[in-house]
Amino acid sequence: MSFHEQFLTRSLSKRVLLGASLVSVFFVSCDAPNPYEDDLPTKGHVLILADEDLRSLVEAEELVFESIYTKAELDIRYLPEAQLLKAVLNDSVRCWIATVQPGGEQETYYAKRTVRSHVVPICMDGIAVMVNKNCQLDRLSIEQLKSALTSPTRFQALGWSVGNEAGPLEPPLPLFVAAGSGVARALVDSLFGQSGELKISAFSMPDLNALVERVALDPRAIGIVSFAAISDLDNPQMKAIRDKVKLVAISGADGSAAFLPSQSTLADGSYPLRRQVCMILCEGKSGLGTGFVSFVANHKGQRIILKQGLAPQKVPPRDVEIVP
Repeated sequence: MSFHEQFLTRSLSKRVLLGASLVSVFFVSCDAPNPYEDDLPTKGHVLILADEDLRSLVEAEELVFESIYTKAELDIRYLPEAQLLKAVLNDSVRCWIATVQPGGEQETYYAKRTVRSHVVPICMDGIAVMVNKNCQLDRLSIEQLKSALTSPTRFQALGWSVGNEAGPLEPPLPLFVAAGSGVARALVDSLFGQSGELKISAFSMPDLNALVERVALDPRAIGIVSFAAISDLDNPQMKAIRDKVKLVAISGADGSAAFLPSQSTLADGSYPLRRQVCMILCEGKSGLGTGFVSFVANHKGQRIILKQGLAPQKVPPRDVEIVP
């Protein structure tokens, strides 16, 4: 064999080997697990949507879950309730957290995908009412709160001493956080039901801090917020918010006992403005969404809720050892 023929043979052999290597690499890369699709309950990647009002609670759950399961990546995005309900109509959303359950639009969408939604209650939140610290108002009945929201000019309540003492009192200024707030929707549902006869007269603020600052400066303002956003008094930011304003006790009826929102009054139902927090699972398999829901609904996740100052769905057991 001539030198030229030997060179061509060796070159051809190298090309064949190189081609075989590339094919092997291609097949290996195709067989590699995809964390977006091949996730398991404790590892992989999953997209979760959550109500903006529940950010502090969900972030606390995420922190502990990912510290235990280091191969798990939760991509959690926070939206006002109205935007969240539109965003869940997306194939990539396999779990969402809110104070509202799937309605007709969501159920129709899941039926088309042949996916069943599982609703898992995890805790009880409340709707807190706050006023300026200089306001003498300490309590409101449900009927008075309705009046403040629908007929501010005719609002009357003991301690509403805003304005010129010699003249008529100024009407209250109800405030909510963000347009499309779940708090406003829940309040309408609980106070007015499905009648739709009355309309709320209120203003929306860009965020919780803006609302609190307005209430702290304006004696007419009545801030209505999610209790979950201010419930953890071990959180310096929440404690600072509570120091700037005054919470108002709410009674179920005129003349009955009024209660402030707290972990205990949410748990026993004595505080009338409560709302259930649920996780909605719609992934159609036992994936990372299932793992996160299971974590939050069981004792470790429920202890985190207890620490947040909310009422967990299940009270975690406490073991006490008596040493003689």
